[in-house]
Amino acid sequence: MERRTFLKLATMAAAGNLALKDLALPGKVWAKELYPARKISWIVPVKPGGGVDTLARFLSLHLRPAFKELVPAAKGGNIIIKNVPEASGRRAYSTIFRAEPDGYTIGDFNLGFITENITAKPEFDVTKFTFLLRTGVSIRVIATRKDGFKNWKELMAAAKVKELKWAAGNYGRGAHIDSILAKEAMGIPAKLINFAGTAESASAIIRGDVQVGLFSMDSIQGLLKAGEFRLLLIFDDKSEFPGVPTSTELGYPDLAENIRYQRFIIGPPGVSKDVAGIIAAAFRKALTKPEVREWADRMEFPILPLYGNEADKVARKVMNFYVQMTPTLMKYLK
Repeated sequence: MERRTFLKLATMAAAGNLALKDLALPGKVWAKELYPARKISWIVPVKPGGGVDTLARFLSLHLRPAFKELVPAAKGGNIIIKNVPEASGRRAYSTIFRAEPDGYTIGDFNLGFITENITAKPEFDVTKFTFLLRTGVSIRVIATRKDGFKNWKELMAAAKVKELKWAAGNYGRGAHIDSILAKEAMGIPAKLINFAGTAESASAIIRGDVQVGLFSMDSIQGLLKAGEFRLLLIFDDKSEFPGVPTSTELGYPDLAENIRYQRFIIGPPGVSKDVAGIIAAAFRKALTKPEVREWADRMEFPILPLYGNEADKVARKVMNFYVQMTPTLMKYLK
């Protein structure tokens, strides 16, 4: 049935001149809408300007051409970035969770949010999200300001004399969870102090309100290059920075594996395999573009993608690890 004919019949039906059942004319079948047929909302659970937001805005420019190449006849595919930072991302995740599972609402997800399932009766079950893909993995580091501790040994010596003040990011989110696990595993005397995000944590260090903080490496590259920050420890197996030890070298290989920031893109529960596959394929096209890779290298955003079932499997493994650490986490999350 042509759209013009349908609209005419619908008008007649509304006027009472035609029964609604008559709209389903024999032998006429509506063509299935080609995805994407309209704009896609990308929900970013942080304020504009940070690493998560910057990456989303850059990739959004490359997703529309990717969708067009995958589904030439589709009429949509433009990406609208919506920053929803309220309640430490809870509102953003709630928005995604309650959206229609039609592929027109996606968003970034911080796996640390699984703690909502641990500490209280959650408004929704985060394990039900559709994990579409992982864009990359960022190494965690502990850093101080330029005139702070000279090295890790000096930090530990000072901590034994007086408890450190440690910037730990958003309460109950990835940086906070990783700070708890690192502090407990390594026996570091420190008070974890929460801030709204990376920018606020970094500012607190520069002002001297706190002495150290846990960050994703890429989120503080600008401060490192400007000489405002100094690295003290890297949660990895090897270090490219002279004099900066790794957690593995210090005897904590498990931390190198588990304390990382993984960037996942999710959809509401129940996104169909067909639509999820198109979204993942569009991201794959975007993330393999030479210009995207060059930009990511220049901005030092580590791109290490996983798609579909592989992404889902890794996301659940990390969340399960956090759940297994519930006794340790509950010392801090009350």
